[in-house]
Amino acid sequence: MTKHILPIVASFISLAAIAQEPLKHCGADEMAFELYHQNPHLQHNMQVNRDALKAFTAQYIAEHGARGLADSVYVIPVVFHIIHTYGQENISDAQIMSGLKVMNWNFRNQNPDTAGIAPAFKPIVADCEIEFRLAHLDPNGNCHSGINRIASPLTNTGQHNVKDLIHWEPSKYLNIYVVKGIPSLAGHCLMPDQAAAKPEWDGIVIDDSYVGDIGTSSDLTSVVLAHEAGHYLNLFHIWGGNNVPEYYYLPVGQQSNCGVGDEVDDTPPTIGWSTCNLNAASCGNVVDNVQNAMDYSYCNFMFTQGQRMRMRAALNSPIANRNNLITNANLAATGVNLSVLCKADIISDKQIACIGDTIQFTDKSLATPDTWQWNFGDGATSTLQNPAHVYTAAGDYNVTLTASKGGSQLTSQAYTIRINGEGNPFFVQDFESVNTLSQTSLFDAADNAMLTFTINNSVGYNSARSAYITMPDTIAAFGGKTVLTSPSIALGNVTVPFLKFNYAVAQRVLNNNDRLEVFFSKDCGKTWQSQNNRIGANLRTVTTAQTSTVWQPTDSTQWRAVTLALPATYRIDGFMFKIEYTNYKGNTFYLDNININPEAYTGIGKVELTDVELVPNPASNHVSINGLPYSMPYQMLDMSGKLWLQGNVEGSQAIDIGQLPTGVYLLRIEGEELYSYKRFIKF
Repeated sequence: MTKHILPIVASFISLAAIAQEPLKHCGADEMAFELYHQNPHLQHNMQVNRDALKAFTAQYIAEHGARGLADSVYVIPVVFHIIHTYGQENISDAQIMSGLKVMNWNFRNQNPDTAGIAPAFKPIVADCEIEFRLAHLDPNGNCHSGINRIASPLTNTGQHNVKDLIHWEPSKYLNIYVVKGIPSLAGHCLMPDQAAAKPEWDGIVIDDSYVGDIGTSSDLTSVVLAHEAGHYLNLFHIWGGNNVPEYYYLPVGQQSNCGVGDEVDDTPPTIGWSTCNLNAASCGNVVDNVQNAMDYSYCNFMFTQGQRMRMRAALNSPIANRNNLITNANLAATGVNLSVLCKADIISDKQIACIGDTIQFTDKSLATPDTWQWNFGDGATSTLQNPAHVYTAAGDYNVTLTASKGGSQLTSQAYTIRINGEGNPFFVQDFESVNTLSQTSLFDAADNAMLTFTINNSVGYNSARSAYITMPDTIAAFGGKTVLTSPSIALGNVTVPFLKFNYAVAQRVLNNNDRLEVFFSKDCGKTWQSQNNRIGANLRTVTTAQTSTVWQPTDSTQWRAVTLALPATYRIDGFMFKIEYTNYKGNTFYLDNININPEAYTGIGKVELTDVELVPNPASNHVSINGLPYSMPYQMLDMSGKLWLQGNVEGSQAIDIGQLPTGVYLLRIEGEELYSYKRFIKF
């Protein structure tokens, strides 16, 4: 962070002109004003809490001295809740860690720009000895990354209601909510006296472009998170603010602000600055403390010794339970200093790829292991922490990581990688003969594990079965995205292919943000182009809101058909499609009869052998083919199109399938005039 601190000789520079977009300000005062005046029943408690904390702070400083002595570092457990609608506000883990880094720099006086602090304030700049660390145990004691990602349109307004989505116990964690936008504000936070009166609103809400110095944020805007954390620890704006009766709102930059203080002795009176005027002397001072973290200057990154003592007093006070945060018991309960291995976990830069593609794997284990043993599912292994791997054959591969730390060792759950082959010249899935999505060739992925597709055995489009997603009432008012991705489909010789499917969906609230979108790919899933999307009134298949827990269509009129012609550029071998459904606390979504070029599947122009049967089905070692009139060639393929067995079969002949992996297979029997396609399950 060496870009935004200006030389001390600078006279006046408008940082709004430097920023690509107008810089926003903190909304702590406005939010406190609204909380006080819109909640009369809380007013007494807020004032009592404020007075008690003020008295406690004065006593703490009297006992410890105005500057205090070198003391232990107070650690505050942090959990980030990323509220998003799958846009750039869904910031990366790296940007979150950058936000923590910059915030800790500012609190520990370790910012690289400290050399540029105005000489008048260098003697009182403080190492606050306060650090913020990700929690690695959730409220139930389960291993956790300290980062939650929650899909909700509430990200667009960034008000206190985002805390209704998820709110970890504020006496144990600092909840930080990252959102897409807060009208006219960069962030807001309740101070301890307000949080004690309204604990369900305790925490920081911040625009994603003000977190860290990478990604959607910048070096310039990265200062805001430390500013909001200052409010969290009982610091007012440097020009004063809502620290007087009636919680009035005191705007920045007014000359009358010189008569109001921030209750910190070593911060000189100031009107407050929203520009970086390092020579400012607004209230008769030699110079204003424009670089103070609690100003609006956007070159503000320091705290004073007086602010240090005030914040440390807040962390020793029972007001809003701040004193519980820093206890050894709470640090152990929240896992901020986790020294044992509690979870082995992995991710990759892609889960669907083609033969020869490089896949980068990343260790996401908690806490960081000492050694790694990767098994890529194809016989290859690695002991690197973050290895890359190339698969040379089509198929589904289960990747595992065995991580070790000290004397403990854990193995991750299987992580599936799909490598696409050439595929069939058709795709047909009606869900009639499968029990789970894993038995189809569709790749099912969801960012909310409770919203994966399952098979419905009682309703379909003119059939008995379909795939569906339900939104349980046990989930709070948010949802998630579920994606079904096809295998490769060989359409190079298909003249006019169409993707077709049927769906049915109701909405709990009409015109909400539930979305259905279809994408096509011609490069093995590296890039996708949206072909069709439906939302609100264009999505629902019934016209009235359905508030029941699990709605289901009662007849075919409550289904809708989708037919998409494939543009010429997608009529290739290796074509893929994906169907995405985003559920924002909506109702049940049903999907059925997905097909491309079904005529190839059903053997158009030939007579189907209706008496052919496979016995048993499912089968383990052998399957008998009954009902053939004479010897015919057969092929046995998995649902990605990979050929496993072939030969000729006649009469009632048993085929050895013992060497096949478990899964769903297609037995393709086709002569010059007759055909039969049968699916069976190998277990």
